[in-house]
Amino acid sequence: MKKYEAILCTLAFVFSLGCFAQRTNHASASPATGKTTLLTDNLANNSDYVIQSYYVEERINKLFGGRIITYQVSKLDMVDTYDLGPNNTRTVIPNYVKRKPKVAPNAIEAKTLVASSSVSVEPVKVEITAPAPTTSKYVTVNMVDTYTKVVDKGYKSVDMLKKVADRFYFDGNLSAAAGYYAQLFEETKDLDAIYYYRYAQSLKAINEDEKANALMKRFKSETLTMK
Repeated sequence: MKKYEAILCTLAFVFSLGCFAQRTNHASASPATGKTTLLTDNLANNSDYVIQSYYVEERINKLFGGRIITYQVSKLDMVDTYDLGPNNTRTVIPNYVKRKPKVAPNAIEAKTLVASSSVSVEPVKVEITAPAPTTSKYVTVNMVDTYTKVVDKGYKSVDMLKKVADRFYFDGNLSAAAGYYAQLFEETKDLDAIYYYRYAQSLKAINEDEKANALMKRFKSETLTMK
């Protein structure tokens, strides 16, 4: 009897070990705590492509439904790292774009030098012709100078004397103007009142104040009569 009890105990012990082993294997096969997975493909080893951004998908599984959160980041270190909890996953998918070709600066300079050296620039001939001397069809004559010469030679007229006297008066040469105004007044006294004033101012310049005052009185009387 004791022999059968020993056999039964041995069988029970073996059966309990088998059940424990089954429970242990079942626990190790269940999903671990939420983790992050970075997916890669054949483009990862292709030097012609570069990662532009990362697409992130977080799956939160629940007993009665779940939810999916997606977002995009430009750098890998910007991906969230908080624990998603058991049975939840975070998948990171790189977004590749074709790499832009780089042009070496030396190559650009070499192309520029080749292009510049291949172009031959011929010197431009510029003919410079000196302008031909032109002969004017007209001769400019200073009439006042001509009148002065004519008057000085004794050929006088009221119009000539007015122009010559006024020319010296406005040039500031009052002593010369006084001489020609004197000749004008000898020719005629029928003159505008302004000539009495100009003649008086010219006489004051050569210190003939008495005669100048008399002319100023005549000037004032003429202007009063005109009013």
